[in-house]
Formats: sequence, structure tokens, C-alpha cells
Amino acid sequence: MHSAYPQPNFPYYGQPYHTYYPPGYQHQQQRQQPFPTSDPYSSPPWPRENYQATQYSQGHLDPNTPFIPPNSEPAPPPRVKRASTTRQKPSYNPEKAQLKSAMKKNGGLRRSETVGAAPPTLERTRTTSSARQRLVPMTRANGMSSNPSYLPEHLFVSFHGTNELRMGNVAFQDTMEEIKENIIPMWPHGISTAIPVHHAFRILFNRNPWSASGGEGVIAQKMICELFTCLAHNGYQYRTSLSTGYSYPQLIFQDSGPDEHCDFFAAHISRSGHRMTLVRPPRRVGEQIGPRLRAAWPFKIAGDRTSEDEIYTIELKRNAIGAPDLSKDVFAASALKEISTMGYKLEATVPLARTGMLGFGNKKEIWIFRGTRMRSRANSRAGSRAGQNIDH
Repeated sequence: MHSAYPQPNFPYYGQPYHTYYPPGYQHQQQRQQPFPTSDPYSSPPWPRENYQATQYSQGHLDPNTPFIPPNSEPAPPPRVKRASTTRQKPSYNPEKAQLKSAMKKNGGLRRSETVGAAPPTLERTRTTSSARQRLVPMTRANGMSSNPSYLPEHLFVSFHGTNELRMGNVAFQDTMEEIKENIIPMWPHGISTAIPVHHAFRILFNRNPWSASGGEGVIAQKMICELFTCLAHNGYQYRTSLSTGYSYPQLIFQDSGPDEHCDFFAAHISRSGHRMTLVRPPRRVGEQIGPRLRAAWPFKIAGDRTSEDEIYTIELKRNAIGAPDLSKDVFAASALKEISTMGYKLEATVPLARTGMLGFGNKKEIWIFRGTRMRSRANSRAGSRAGQNIDH
């Protein structure tokens, strides 16, 4: 680049910084001053920004004022948590998880694992450890009830007429199935119908088991004992009898826990009150009831006998005019006391239909005794005693 001005030698490349003077301007050499002047031409060619300076007071400082240094220490950085510190688990967002899985390769083709819903619990909590599993409740299975979640706690049993057995508030199907398997085959003449209606169950027997006498009457009483046994095994214990508007009273059973070791037998007193019959009692009860009553009331007991059908009969003595020497109430109370002493208590009384033609006969009432089975049924009955005697 050619110029009219002298070209000084610079050790570096590039154009040096110099102040521009227009042609014809007389340049005067000025002395360098320690501070810049207010000459407009001595300032840079670009404009400077005006900064407003802070005004300080010109007062004198007190020499005794202590010097307080400013806080030159920076604020401490936030503490970094260690790896061992328990961190808060992030909340699960299904939308984010779905977006991430969709970005993966073959994410849409992978089948997600599904967990099936747990089936409803069909086992009711019992107070004992021997709770047995139950099937689908009848009130939920048929769908006919207005309240499917209702689960009855009390079961009603009644004996209608001379051949009908009714059960109401049957909660579980296995209760009905056990009654079908154990009670119906006991009647030699079979049944005509077995009708489950909603949560009720009706059985119509052929002939008339509830008014039968003799051998068939004994079978009917055994059926009633077996009914109590089945209900006890299913958790239903007898409470009382009520009249709820039907012509026959209803036996009330409450679901309070199964009893696998219970034992039942039946008994009834004749219309005159001077003879008591025990049906299917344990062998020790049947063998000892007669001697115990004779010891309690000497010369008042005519005798006691045993049949091959596990039937025990105790009869009072009669006087010259045919009346018993002992009061009927005293006789019944003494029998209840001796049976209770041997471990069996009076559980319930079951009224049955009148016997005889056209229902004009006597109305029989069955006494149900309950105890604990000490040994197997086959070895505790009178019938097995005859078999043991034959073996010996």
C-alpha cells in the first residue's frame, strides 16, 4: 500500500493503529500527559457509552472504626448424596413406559405378561383349625337372589307332614350334596323328588318315614341323627327351635365351626310315659343306663332289654291298677341325669307327625343327644358286640 506518509517499520504484520488527520490539518506535536485529555480527536473513533458513576460522600472516615472485611467465602455447594443414600423411587407413569417400549425394536410385537385375577375365596374363616373348603355359595350360583353377596349364617330345618324334609338358607352346595349322599340312601323306599329352590332344599320321601313305627320308625330316627351329624361336620350347630309362620316348628342351626368328633343318638318316651327307648346309643350308654336307674330307684324298674338293631328299652314297674310306681317326670329327669353323667347331653327335640291312619294317632317327639365319639362307630355299638362274641 502506497501512502504519502512515512512508513515506519513494524515487526508484525497488519496495519498499525493511528489517528486519522484530514488533509491540510496542521499537526502539532503534543506532550504526553499522564492522564488523557478531553480532546475529541484523541478519543477512539467509536462512541463510548455513558455509565453513571456512583456518588460517594466526601466526609472523613472515623479512624477508630474497625475494618469489617467482606464475606469473601463463596456459598457452599449443595451436598451431593452418596450412592448408598436411599433415593426416592420415581413414580410409575404408564404413558412414559409405553412410549419407551414403542421405540424399542419389535416393541409392538412382544406380548406383555398378564396376571390373572385371583378367584374369590371360597373358604370361610373358622374358629377351629379343621376348617373345610366349601363350594360356590348357592345364593351366588343361581343368581336368583336380589342380594347375591348375602351369605346366610343360620340354617332352618323342618319336618313337614309325614314324608317331607325342608331345609332353608342353605348357603353352600356341599352341604346339600353330603345330605344327599348320607341320608337319602338310608330310607329303603327311596324318594320321589329332591328339589333345590333358590337357597332352599326339599326332599319328598316315598311312604311316610316321619309317621312310621316298628323297624321303619327306627330307620327314620337314625336318619334324623345322621342329619345332625352331617350338619355338625359342615359347621352347623343346633341352637333352638322357632315358629316362623309355618305349621311345623323350624330347627335353627348356626354356622359356628365344624365338629368332626361329634356323636348323636335318638331317644323317645312312650305316650304313657313308663317306657323309654334309646335308638343307636353308644354301647357303654346302652349297657349302663338300666343298671344306673335300678340303682337310683330300687324296685321301680321292671327291666331293660336290648335288641339286635341297637335298640335299648327301659320300663317302669306298674302297680295293681296299671299305673307306674314312679312319676313320669322323675323317671325322665333321672334318665337325663344318668345319660349326661356318661357324657351325652340333650341337644334338641324334634316333633314329628302323628302316627296311625289319617293322622289321628299319637304325636311322637324325638330327643336328640349329643356327645363326643370316643372310638370308631363300628366298635362302639351293641351290634359289634355280637360279632365279637361270635369271633371268640
